[in-house]
Amino acid sequence: MKKLIWKNVAQTLEAIGFLLIVWFVAYRAVGNTELIPPLSDSLKEMGGLLVSGDVWSAMGMTLLRTFSAFTISFALAVGFAVLAYVYPAAGNFLAPLVSALRSMPVLAVLLILLSFLGAGKAPMAVAFLSLFPMLYAGILAGLSSVDKHLIEISRVYATPLWRKVTAIYLPLSAPYILQESAAALSFALKLIVSAEVLSFTATSLGGMMQEAKIYSEIPQLFALVGLSFLLGLILETAVSLLASAVEKRMR
Repeated sequence: MKKLIWKNVAQTLEAIGFLLIVWFVAYRAVGNTELIPPLSDSLKEMGGLLVSGDVWSAMGMTLLRTFSAFTISFALAVGFAVLAYVYPAAGNFLAPLVSALRSMPVLAVLLILLSFLGAGKAPMAVAFLSLFPMLYAGILAGLSSVDKHLIEISRVYATPLWRKVTAIYLPLSAPYILQESAAALSFALKLIVSAEVLSFTATSLGGMMQEAKIYSEIPQLFALVGLSFLLGLILETAVSLLASAVEKRMR
C-alpha cells in the first residue's frame, strides 16, 4: 500500500511539474504578463487567497455542488446499470437515452437551465447530464466483467436476485467502479467550475474566476485555476487509492 501511495504521489508531482514547465515556456514565448503572468506572481496570489476567508467559502460551495452532482449521478447510474445488467431488455431501452445524454451539448444547455434553476443549481444539473452517462457506461462495463463462473454457481444454488447484486455483482465490480469514479469525480469538478464561470455563480471558484477576468486580475485568475487543478488531482488520487485498496483486499 505504501508503494502505491508513493507511486500516486510521484505521478501527481510529475503532472504538476509538467504543467509548470508548460506555463514557463508559454510565459517566455508570449512575453506579455497581461496574457500569461509569471509563476511567482500567481503563487503569491494563491498564497494570499488561501489566507482569506472568501476563497475557502467559494471552494466549499464548489465542492458541495461537485459532490452533490456526483452522488446523485452515481446513485442513479448504479441503479440503472444493475437494472440493465440483470434485465437486458431494460438495457436496450436505456441505450438510446444514455446516448442522447452523452451527445448533448451540456454547456449550451446551461443557458436554458439558468432560466429555470438559477446560477446556484444550474451547474449541478449540467454536471449530471455529463456524469450520469459516463458513470452508467463504466459501471455497466464493470458488472459485465464479473466472473461468469460465479454467476453460474449462484444460479445452481438459486441465490435470490438481491443477494446476487449485493454479494456478487457489486462487490466484485467495486474496484473497476471506483476507478471509473475517480476520473468522474475529477471531471465533475471541472464541469462544475466551468458552469460556474459561465453562470457567474456567487460564492464559487468559477464565479471568482469570472470576476478576476472582468477586472483583469490575471495572476489571481491563474491562481484560481491552479487551485481548481490541485483540488481535482487530490480528489482523483484519493479515490484511486481507495479503489486500489479495495482491489488488494479482495485478492
